[in-house]
Amino acid sequence: MIPRVTKGGRSFKGAFQYYLHDKEASTQERVAWTQAENMRTDDPQKAWKIMAFTAKENERLKEASGQVKTGNKLQKPVFTFSLSWHPEQDPSKEHMLYMARKGIAMLNMAEHEAMIVAHQDTPHPHVHIIANKVHPITGLTADVGNSWTKFSDWAREYEREHGKVYC
Repeated sequence: MIPRVTKGGRSFKGAFQYYLHDKEASTQERVAWTQAENMRTDDPQKAWKIMAFTAKENERLKEASGQVKTGNKLQKPVFTFSLSWHPEQDPSKEHMLYMARKGIAMLNMAEHEAMIVAHQDTPHPHVHIIANKVHPITGLTADVGNSWTKFSDWAREYEREHGKVYC
């Protein structure tokens, strides 16, 4: 399994537009399935709006939950990463979901809003995870520093457990 962390961004709408549509098209043929986490909807068109609202209201959420409202204003609430398997591997949807959720939990973001998107446009199975760095109840921002190192160590252990190291 190969994890990839992107540099993140400012726009949930832009991230959803990219991951939920075919490249340079409005079709969705490359999307195999989606799964919303910690949201009251499974509809991706509503999910990005919920995530954007949560990020926009992080100061109000902090105040309502009794958190200290210190620190810099959050500029990039969108956190994305992907998990890819070798073309020889054939993980089930359940396994891909399980590993995506483990990746989210490894970053201490298990309670955060997220959308898991599986693509079927390449020979290698893979999922993309779009997560909100803002906690939906406390308004606190997840610390995703050193996430690449954490993912690298986690993936190495995963490959050892599954009997073959691909990278």
